[in-house]
Formats: sequence, structure tokens, C-alpha cells
Amino acid sequence: MAESQFDKFLATPPSTKVAAIVLAMGLIGAGWYFLYYGEVEAALATERQKTPQLAKTLSEEKEIEKNLQKYKDEIEKLRKSRDEMRDRLPENAEIADLLQQIHSQAKIVGLEIARFERGEDEVETMYARIPVKMVLRGTFHQVATFFYYLGKLTRIVNVENIELTALDRAAGEERIQAVCNATTFMYVPPAESADGGRSKKGKKKKGGK
Repeated sequence: MAESQFDKFLATPPSTKVAAIVLAMGLIGAGWYFLYYGEVEAALATERQKTPQLAKTLSEEKEIEKNLQKYKDEIEKLRKSRDEMRDRLPENAEIADLLQQIHSQAKIVGLEIARFERGEDEVETMYARIPVKMVLRGTFHQVATFFYYLGKLTRIVNVENIELTALDRAAGEERIQAVCNATTFMYVPPAESADGGRSKKGKKKKGGK
């Protein structure tokens, strides 16, 4: 029977066996290097090539994040400005309450309200003027106190064309009549103010009746 390859290997001198084993291990190591380590090294090289682009992307993302915070701050400032504007320019639903507040304040200071009439709204871009014709009777102190109160309102109320006329004396004080035009303002959304300066008919309200 022919000798097997293994028997032949056993019959070889020890030095030959050691050389064969070392060669076999070298071949196994070379195979591992080329099949595994080389593949890993190639993958690492590919990832290293991506590093500059990733660093650039990270820098861009950080810049966007910084700008985003700046935009958030600007939006918050605009929101506060809008809220302040609406505090001074009430919307349509609040106008009736504002006019009633003005009417009631005249009564509170003791003025006789001979006329309190809302005129036509004058629509501009983003706001409308709301004129009110007022005829008030009372003492000079009462009239002055009423106008002082109007100046302290958060809402904008301008008083123009004031005419004072002496009437009579009551309880030692001379009564006067004050005729004036008060103008307040209302916020108008852009869609509603797109028709420019076209006027709208406002509701009229007369006091003292």
C-alpha cells in the first residue's frame, strides 16, 4: 500500500517538519492579512477620506444652529412688537369696549355727555382711524381730568379741535362746554386693508341716552 502524505510527512527529518509548519503558518497569516486586515484597512482609508467632508458638514450644522437661535430671538422680538402694537391698536372686537370705556370715564368724572357719536372708519394700511365726536359739559377740572385720563390709556386716543365755551355757574364753579374730536385707532389685518383708503361705515353710539 502506498504511503499516505501524512506518513511521508512523519518520516521526514524534524528540521523539514519545522520548516513546513512555519511555511504553512506564513501562508495562513498572509491569507488572513489580505482577506481580513487588508479589507479593514481599505474601509478605514475610505472613512478617512470622508473626514474632511464630515468636518465641513459639522461646521455648517453648527453655523445653522447658531443662526437658528438668532432667528428665534428675532422672531420673539417681532412677536413682542406685534403684541405691543395690538395693545395700542385694538382689533375690531375690542373697539366697542374701548369706546364704552371712554364714555363711562366721562360719566365717572361727572361730565354731562351731550353727544358721543362714532364717525366713519377711515381705513389705511394695517390700521383704521375711528373718529368720535364728543360734546361734554361740566367744570373745567372735570374736563381736564377726563382728558388726562384719555392720555393715560394704553390704547391710542388723540383729542383734537377742542372748543371750550362758558355756560353757567353751579355750586360756585363755572360750568363749561367742551366740543372735541377724539380719534382712536384699530388694527386691520393686511387682507382687510388691501383696498387702501376706502372708508367703512362705523357703528354710531350716542351717550347720555
